[in-house]
Amino acid sequence: MASIFSEPTSKTIAFATFIALFELVNITGQMDSVVSLINNANILPEFTILEGKEKLILIPTSLKTASLMYSDLPISLWADLKFHNQDYIIGAYLFYVLLRIWIHRPSKISTKRKKPKLITFKSRRWFFLSLLSLISSSLFITNKFGKLASLYSKTGFKTFPEGARLNSPWGDPRWIEPLPKISFFDFLEVFLVLLFVVFCLNKTFKITLPKRIREDNLTSIERVWKNTDDAISLGMDKSDKALPMVNKAFSELVDLLSASASMNIAATALEDGDVKTSFDRWSMLTAEKGREADKWIGLSNSLSDIGIFNEGDEEE
Repeated sequence: MASIFSEPTSKTIAFATFIALFELVNITGQMDSVVSLINNANILPEFTILEGKEKLILIPTSLKTASLMYSDLPISLWADLKFHNQDYIIGAYLFYVLLRIWIHRPSKISTKRKKPKLITFKSRRWFFLSLLSLISSSLFITNKFGKLASLYSKTGFKTFPEGARLNSPWGDPRWIEPLPKISFFDFLEVFLVLLFVVFCLNKTFKITLPKRIREDNLTSIERVWKNTDDAISLGMDKSDKALPMVNKAFSELVDLLSASASMNIAATALEDGDVKTSFDRWSMLTAEKGREADKWIGLSNSLSDIGIFNEGDEEE
């Protein structure tokens, strides 16, 4: 979400605060009282107040009302105390700013491991295009099968006994009655529209499926990483399962360190001329029945696997 909605600037927050205060005063019917106080203080030029009108309307509802509203300023700006389109527009803008603030709020410091996201955003532009395509395709499909006319008839403005379909929006909008029969080309159009929606969603979202790792193909050091990672994922809420994994990872790590220490002792003894000690240590590690043979196999496999990325060890 943070990649789609940008963080609001200080100017945006200040403007939104001013708009919120204006709306609070305006919607409660106190705007005429505030204007009277300003007029009495002689701070600004006198603003005419219309008796019985307690609310200022700055955003017209249509072009026709706009021509009338701005013809007789400022008297034409006063209106009755009720909800207007201006209130919904301001409310939507304030909600949008609050959403951006909430998305970019300072994150709390947490020691818990963040789980990988199943769905991530790839593009902000494709997100808005996908949203637009979903709305448009829904209207297109409902209109194609006559459902849009059924919804419109419930408003009471007009009824369609035999169904109807709205013609192309590029021309003069009108209802086609009765509802035309659904043909093959209609289904083809619906299929192409849905295909375009899927294409937009594919460009917008990235789905990362969880992968299960085959533990029998892991080296010793990879098993240490996996057990540690699984223990962190479980956390202290499931300590009965997490603690054994930690102990197992710690034991495997100790085995690797033990084999590494024996190898260092053998190498140091050989440098000092102590062939017997060096041979004994190497025998413990490399002999088939040596005491640290299993540890040496785990260490050697882990060292041999460094830099090798085998994708075949993972499956969906």
